[in-house]
Amino acid sequence: MAAEYLLRLALLDQAEEFFLWLTPGERDRAASLPDGPLRTRYVVARGLRRQMLSACTGRPAQALEFEEDGIAKPRLVDPEGWDFNLSHAGEHVAVVVRRGAVGIDLEHHREVRDKAGIVRRYFHPDEAQAWERWPSDRRNSAFFQFWSAREAAMKCAGLGLAQGIGVTRIDPDFLNSGAATARVGQRVFAVKALDAPAGCTLVVATGPEPAA
Repeated sequence: MAAEYLLRLALLDQAEEFFLWLTPGERDRAASLPDGPLRTRYVVARGLRRQMLSACTGRPAQALEFEEDGIAKPRLVDPEGWDFNLSHAGEHVAVVVRRGAVGIDLEHHREVRDKAGIVRRYFHPDEAQAWERWPSDRRNSAFFQFWSAREAAMKCAGLGLAQGIGVTRIDPDFLNSGAATARVGQRVFAVKALDAPAGCTLVVATGPEPAA
């Protein structure tokens, strides 16, 4: 598998730059949103994905069309093999584009109530055991490593959280190496942790690979 991809991180204060890449309909939609982070995040995410996909496909940015149903991840119409995904946390928006399936998750480290309960309930048992064995002073970051890897893999598979959470397993060695395999149902993906803004975790998933 060719795992190469194009990834960019943008800041919400770049909204003016990315507004220029929006279609008239998207500009109207942005204007209808409350002024603040929700609007600027919409502008940056939509503008950045158009900019990147235009560069990769060779098509005019405003001619690109998307399928969005609010459940599965958005898809490019007539993709010719191109896939994309986006995530946001705090002041950052991350977009990844690849010729082949791709998913991304950016998480800001924060206090989460009952992390142990969430791990036992939602993580794969192998992940839960690895997390519980992890040094206590490093469990918060390990929690977000697994969470981001799971999200990225599910998004790479085209599944939402409700569909994918119970059929996803990250190889526990991910905590040690920052790169591992992820199984979502019968499909196998590669997940890799990348350099992230301070206090964040960033994971990209690519694939699928044929299941063994």
